[in-house]
Amino acid sequence: MRFLLVLILVTGLVPYASAVQLDAAILSGENPTEPSFQFLRIVYIEYPNGGDLSESLRKTNQTLSFVADSDTPGMDELVVQLNKNLKEISSDAVVTDAKIIYHVILKGNQNSAVIEYKMQLIPTITNHVLTTSFEKTVIDANWRGISIDEPVILQTIYGSFDVNNPKSALDVMIPDLSEKLQDVSIMQLPLIDASGILDLPLYKWHSMFDNTAIIPGAVEYKYIGENVITHYSMGECSIDVGPCGDRQWVQEIDLDKKYTIRVIESSDDASISFEGYVDTTRIDGSEVFLTSLKTQVSAEPDTDEFPATVMYGMAGFAAIGGAVMFVVSNRKLKRDKNEGQTGVDPAHLKAYETSSSSGGYKTNRGESHLILNESKTAI
Repeated sequence: MRFLLVLILVTGLVPYASAVQLDAAILSGENPTEPSFQFLRIVYIEYPNGGDLSESLRKTNQTLSFVADSDTPGMDELVVQLNKNLKEISSDAVVTDAKIIYHVILKGNQNSAVIEYKMQLIPTITNHVLTTSFEKTVIDANWRGISIDEPVILQTIYGSFDVNNPKSALDVMIPDLSEKLQDVSIMQLPLIDASGILDLPLYKWHSMFDNTAIIPGAVEYKYIGENVITHYSMGECSIDVGPCGDRQWVQEIDLDKKYTIRVIESSDDASISFEGYVDTTRIDGSEVFLTSLKTQVSAEPDTDEFPATVMYGMAGFAAIGGAVMFVVSNRKLKRDKNEGQTGVDPAHLKAYETSSSSGGYKTNRGESHLILNESKTAI
């Protein structure tokens, strides 16, 4: 069999699925924390010219799902794998437990079959708070980029199951066809991969805080809290971050006919909420969050970050320029006022009507001609 492997960008002609969606909340005084990593992927098996795959998949509609926790054989090994990866990415965080919610849908259509993967990984993370003082707390940030590039074997209701290999679901739902696709390498790309979230520096994330809970009178509207909440998020397209584009892997396979396999993911997105004011900095080369419950925190910007002093300087120059223009304009206005009216003297203008020929409908519109001398000769 001949294979053609190509990596291209999606042009938006097909549905998309995010590679990973991270949602986390880190509250003051609470340790551990349980972030949610949701890995999604869409796979298309295209058979526009019919064939054996078309006959087998066209009317297929199957679902596979299960939940795995600390009582599931194999989860202890997953925890070991996660902690190994955390050390590799220079994170001080430690995973003590984990939960997986796994769901796959296979739907056969006229010209293609669609396989939708959705796996939610919820690790229990401790040791992410590096230092705590009265004024500031330093929180590890590298844990956001966990990934595993090896099999993760769990004992499920479907038997031994590799949750990190998408092809494992096909081995259960369509075992005969899955065997024919065993050499399609893009079908086996690891699912657990949040490295893209780590690749984007924190200073390029969006940051905003919500002080609703501490505003006087907020209790009246059932907003109750002691501190502001700060949200850090990524995934939005911008000039600074760059354009957002879906990722697509394409591989063709020759069986009884030529078939095309497409694997599609969109860009990653993440949202991390903190109790208190937050800023980011680097310590020993690693990114960290700095939090404070009562006062805003500030730190030296990353080397790649556009300095705030430069932006403030530019804003200052703009303000000075505006003030100068205001003064000059104001002086000219006063000078013109002292000189009296400027322009054409109305005594040299002669008015006449322009609407008398408009079908009998007459208005007050008119025009004026400039006259050169007392003879009223128009120019």
